[in-house]
Amino acid sequence: MLLVSNHPRWRCHVQGDDVSWIREIETCKVRGPDGYQYEPLWIHPTDAGKRGIKSGDILEMYNERGSVLGGAYVTERIRPGAVYQDHGARDDPISDTLDRGGENNLISPYGTTSANAQGLATSGYLVEVKKANIPALMTKYPDAFKRPFDYASGSTYEAWVKR
Repeated sequence: MLLVSNHPRWRCHVQGDDVSWIREIETCKVRGPDGYQYEPLWIHPTDAGKRGIKSGDILEMYNERGSVLGGAYVTERIRPGAVYQDHGARDDPISDTLDRGGENNLISPYGTTSANAQGLATSGYLVEVKKANIPALMTKYPDAFKRPFDYASGSTYEAWVKR
């Protein structure tokens, strides 16, 4: 599938991602079964149906560079064969190749967009999507899922700073 990834409409990259009232907007975050608010991953009903996906499911978007989790937002506002997820989300790594925060820049192509300019190819690259098994991931990576987070505003200072 083709990943379309634009600048976020509800924040400036990660700035503003911790604003609790913005996170209440339907297209801003999708709450998973673990209480975590995942970055929405828009998918067309045709593609979702082929994969047994419904709105609210937690998905794994992946390619040869790694995987990123996101919350399914099934809508006809995305073309069949493409998925959409904002880029610039907060990095919340589960492992070296799996991110919980929706930071799809981590699986974007390596290198720059041109020999004459520096910039990442943050949109228009290939991925595949499948349902994520959150209980299995919680068992496999217990430390990542035990990190503190605020149900309203996401990752916390205490989750990352060691004293």
